[in-house]
Amino acid sequence: MPQGGLPENDIILVTVDSLQYDYIADGDGPNANLKGLRSISEDGVFFTNAFSNAGITKASFLSIFSGTFPWMFDGLSGGFGTRRPHLAELLSDAGYVTAGFNTNPYLSTTYGYDRGFDYYMGRDTEEAMDQTTLSSKYWPTIKENIPSKHLARRIRSMYGAVGERLGIQLGGDPYVPAGQVNEAVLQWVEKTAGPRFIWIHYMDVHTPYYPREGTVSEGISKRRAIKLFHKANNHRDQTSEAELEVLQRLYKGEVVYLDRKFDELLEGLDSRLDLEQSLLIFGSDHGEAFGAHDSVFHPDGVLYDPQVHVPLIIRAPECSGETVSTPVSNVDILPTALDWADTEVPSVCVGDSVFELISDPPEERVVFAGGHGQDTGIAMAVSGKYKLIRDLESGSESLYDRYQDPAESRNCLSDDPVAADTLRSALEAHLEMVRSHDSTSEEVEVDEEIKTQLRMLGYSE
Repeated sequence: MPQGGLPENDIILVTVDSLQYDYIADGDGPNANLKGLRSISEDGVFFTNAFSNAGITKASFLSIFSGTFPWMFDGLSGGFGTRRPHLAELLSDAGYVTAGFNTNPYLSTTYGYDRGFDYYMGRDTEEAMDQTTLSSKYWPTIKENIPSKHLARRIRSMYGAVGERLGIQLGGDPYVPAGQVNEAVLQWVEKTAGPRFIWIHYMDVHTPYYPREGTVSEGISKRRAIKLFHKANNHRDQTSEAELEVLQRLYKGEVVYLDRKFDELLEGLDSRLDLEQSLLIFGSDHGEAFGAHDSVFHPDGVLYDPQVHVPLIIRAPECSGETVSTPVSNVDILPTALDWADTEVPSVCVGDSVFELISDPPEERVVFAGGHGQDTGIAMAVSGKYKLIRDLESGSESLYDRYQDPAESRNCLSDDPVAADTLRSALEAHLEMVRSHDSTSEEVEVDEEIKTQLRMLGYSE
């Protein structure tokens, strides 16, 4: 890690929306057909027990960028509140040039995620590299001619109906595809000098899934894929197991496609900056489910492994191609980046640098996740082998042995009282800590354009 003085090398954070661990992992590393991920894990660190701190984007990214838990401070309704530290802001203060490339509306300027970024995709539209979706490009015209919020809701409703019945994606793709994101990243890198902090968030693995050539999803028509997405999203009880299997094929195809684009990004960066001397962090905000525990995609409050077990790979000059089973979570990303940049971690941050966990692994470590509210929601504590899930409203608990029962189908609460007590004590301390921070916040005013973009991604708001 750099020691003292001004920073010298770049930090690159790559996150993928909705990427579940099981769909990239094979034993102690990524699947052999995932060239990009294999390349960074061969001389990096691959974490087998990495978890998101929430099962949805707008909660999970509070942890990724702040090193604090979602239930702390402003909660979810206030977006990225001003009381949370922001990784981009901290690195900017430390001398980094910063850029964010993302088209998830939950991570837009509306929710305050652009803090600390010198360039932010979608905000700095005067830049030639800036990319946007077709629906965003034409929404101002629509808004001028259809000012009524009622009519805007009708447009969103029509989008769902047309998609489900006809398999047509009104408004085009709901996100900028990875290839175009890569182009914007490389253009920005060519215009700037280091040290840089670059955040790249890919949306291609998120719904709606599209068939991809040369993958298991080749041969599925795009119209059928769009129809299935809307059916499963709106009518889970009417979606058959066979249809869920088709959605899984589409998802697997998206994972392979995304890895190809990630590999292309690595090649482009390698010719434009000193990638080998940079810190590269690859992770995801949450996973994805296809019927496990009767859950599809990533609804809030579901904390089984399909939703919260995520990839995490760290590559830096001092890494040497190892696999780590110590539990880590997304709240550890900010301390890791700041540690490598030799920058002080704010005292309010609750995560740890993974470099410290690698050099001096603890005998036992517990990480946490939550869904819905901190008083009546769902909370999780996991030590690697065991996971405890508690319904905070009813007080009911379930304990799962993840290694012996990876489907988390059998509650072993009475069989393993020591493990249950250990996790219960850790969870109580965690809840006491997050509740000690005021979570009241002002509501973010979300305009009709953002609501429409969210609807196109399958969200209800």
